[in-house]
Amino acid sequence: MRIMLAGTGSGCGKTTLALALMAALRGRGMTVAPYKAGPDYIDPGFHRLACGRVSHNLDEWLCGPEGIRRLLALGGDADISVVEGAMGFYDGLDGGDDCSAYALARHTGTPAVLVVDASGSAASAAAAALGFMKYRPDHTLAGALVNRVSGERHYEMVRGALAEIGLPCVGWLPKDDSLAMPERHLGLVPAEERRQAAAQIARAAGLLRLDVDGLMAVAARAEPARAPALEYPDALNGRRIGLARDAAFSFVYEANLIALRAMGAEIVEFSPLHDAALPEGLDALYLPGGFPEVFGEQLRANAAMAASVKTAVEGGLRCYAECGGMLYLAMIGALRAAAHALRGAQGRTALARGIYLSKYAGGLSPFILFR
Repeated sequence: MRIMLAGTGSGCGKTTLALALMAALRGRGMTVAPYKAGPDYIDPGFHRLACGRVSHNLDEWLCGPEGIRRLLALGGDADISVVEGAMGFYDGLDGGDDCSAYALARHTGTPAVLVVDASGSAASAAAAALGFMKYRPDHTLAGALVNRVSGERHYEMVRGALAEIGLPCVGWLPKDDSLAMPERHLGLVPAEERRQAAAQIARAAGLLRLDVDGLMAVAARAEPARAPALEYPDALNGRRIGLARDAAFSFVYEANLIALRAMGAEIVEFSPLHDAALPEGLDALYLPGGFPEVFGEQLRANAAMAASVKTAVEGGLRCYAECGGMLYLAMIGALRAAAHALRGAQGRTALARGIYLSKYAGGLSPFILFR
């Protein structure tokens, strides 16, 4: 069983309702496999809190059809998979609907539940929803969750209007300012930085009024996720890869870690914020993205770890750094050495080469394989 929560646009409450739904279903004893449409790093962190298991990104541009199906198949052990859409349902590349939540739902046969913001409206909410149903005849919209509802009577008015256009409601969430999630830059403040996030999700789940039978009937329409068996190369047998992972470095695609382990690598996590030195015996270093600039003072204060990383990289340890990881290397004065070590390894002995793990696990970014 599988559903997608689709939004009318950013800010309609899609993430709040997705988290409330995931946590509410888990609270009813169900195993929930969470997913996020698109490459967003932040929402999956909240999904993990709500579901107690990792969330995977489904991005058609990065993963391709087989990668998407393979990632969906990972949720086969769950009672239900819940996919949180991105932006508005039809918002895709270059102002079109390619790689949109709509395209993902259609290509995977996933029924979509539209998140309808009912604040300040009743019948007009149905008029907006009708536009979504008519915009593309091959949509998979099969239900609605109503957000920011003033009370039972308000919900009944919206529910009746949506029923007239053939869109059944499967639940609603009352208006509650305490459910608002703080934002930074172009997204939410990550879950790793918010100690109150779990309590906020639990509150949202408690407030959600859910028609479980109606929801499961919609989810039962999903096409099964089938993917061909995959044989991984053993290119990383016996290799230890140090992975920076803490509140400053939390932008990691779980599919990449699955692929790396399947290829024989041992992933050893460490914290640049709190640990004093790199793990011993590393063959490579993986510094993912995040917000190291927010933790700049703490990272600089941990001079022992900074020295450990700098010494290792200057000594030739191959390092793959993404986004915030590169900022950290620059912060500690090791960026040039990291680039030199990797370039030297590639040019001198071809010990390292970059590939796209989407060829294997459906991962979303290049990494270094050792031969």
